[in-house]
Amino acid sequence: MSNKDKILSSLLHAKLCDDCLSITSNVVPRQTVYSICRSLSESSIISRVRSNCDQCRKTKTTNQLLDGNQVITDEENHSLHIDSSEPSWYWEGNVQSKVVHHLAINGFTIRSVADTASRTAGKDIVAIKDSTELWISVKGFPEKSKHIQARHWFSGAIFDLILYHGENPNVQLGIALPDGFSTYGNLAPRIRWLKDSMPFQIFWVNETGAVRVE
Repeated sequence: MSNKDKILSSLLHAKLCDDCLSITSNVVPRQTVYSICRSLSESSIISRVRSNCDQCRKTKTTNQLLDGNQVITDEENHSLHIDSSEPSWYWEGNVQSKVVHHLAINGFTIRSVADTASRTAGKDIVAIKDSTELWISVKGFPEKSKHIQARHWFSGAIFDLILYHGENPNVQLGIALPDGFSTYGNLAPRIRWLKDSMPFQIFWVNETGAVRVE
């Protein structure tokens, strides 16, 4: 196995900091782990955010295989490769990962990220900066019955914010949506009245992965 394969194998079932990943994958020195993980992160194969490491339990920069990326074993060549052909860029998990990355590089500490693939209950993203928490509801764009289903998903995100505000009126609120779809683009201006009474941000993620905050 190459060092990259060893690292991917170690991340199959755990979220690990560079130090713990170096130990579990037997890849040394630690700088090699850092370089490989940076490359995997830039390729949207793994995420690198500050959170609790599953092994040492310390809050550090951790590495985690992104939802939608499947590690496949090639028995003949004794290697691993990533199969990420199925999810579209506008899939909820991809939108979520881009927003998490955006928040991390803008000074937020990521408290929790829901597993969108398994429909984990709870808030999709919880982050904190300057002692104030940010709760975000994330939606993708449907593959089928696009217009009707998208309207339902948009309504669901807004209802999430109402519930979040009722749970804790002191947190910041946000929804994350894929950019470039007319259904979401036409609906967003129609809820500006709600933003005036219950302020929240919209994190628009485009096809390139760039995040625009409204």
